[in-house]
Amino acid sequence: MSTKKTARTAIITAIALLTILATGFLAHTFRPSGSAVRIQVLVDTTGLRNGDLLFRNGYGAESRLVTEMSRSNYSHIAFAYRAPQGWAAVHAVPGETENPKDTDYLKVEPIEEFFHKERARSGATARVACSDETAQKALEYALDKVKRKFAFDHEYRLADTTEYYCTELIYRAYLTQGIDLAEERKHQLPMPGTEGYFIFPSDILSSKSIKAIRELKADSINP
Repeated sequence: MSTKKTARTAIITAIALLTILATGFLAHTFRPSGSAVRIQVLVDTTGLRNGDLLFRNGYGAESRLVTEMSRSNYSHIAFAYRAPQGWAAVHAVPGETENPKDTDYLKVEPIEEFFHKERARSGATARVACSDETAQKALEYALDKVKRKFAFDHEYRLADTTEYYCTELIYRAYLTQGIDLAEERKHQLPMPGTEGYFIFPSDILSSKSIKAIRELKADSINP
C-alpha cells in the first residue's frame, strides 16, 4: 500500500512540475543534477525550545515544486524536540524510509539528520509567540501521532486527520492550542489526485504569530 501511495505522490509531483514548466513559472536557478557541490546546513540549537519550528529546503522534485508554487525559500517544516538523546525533529515526510515498501509514518529523528547534506541546502528556525507550556502541548500533539503510528498523507487532504503531511501536522498541533498559524492562507492545488486545501511552509512562516525567525548558516562542501 505504501509503495502505491509513494508512486502516486511521484506521479502527482511530476505532472505538477510539468505544468509549472509549461507555464513558465520555473524562473529560479536550481542545483544541477550530479553536481559535486553540496551544502551543509550548520545546525545551531542555541536558544531552541520544545515546539519551535524547523524549516528546510531540499533537493528533490517535491521541494522544487513547493518552493516554486509558494514562491518561497523553504519546502519542509518540523517541530524541534529536546529528546533524551539530544535535539530532534518531529515531522511528516514521504520517501525517507530505508525500504521503499515501508509505510511513511510520522517520525522523530536527530536534528542533524533533518538538516543532512542530502536533504537540506538551507534551513531556518522560528518560534510561535506563545508560552513554553503552549508550545510544549503543541509538540505533544505531534509526538502522540508519532507514538500512535500515524502515516504521511500522500493525497494532501487538510480536512482528513487520519493522516498528515508536514505543514498539516504543525497547523493542527497549534490549532489545538487556539493558534491558527495558517490564518486565511490556504490553497487549492492545481494537481490531479489532491483534495481540498493545502498549506505551504511559507504560509506558516508568514503568520502574525511567528517571531524570532533565524536563518541557519551553511557551508559548501565536497560530497
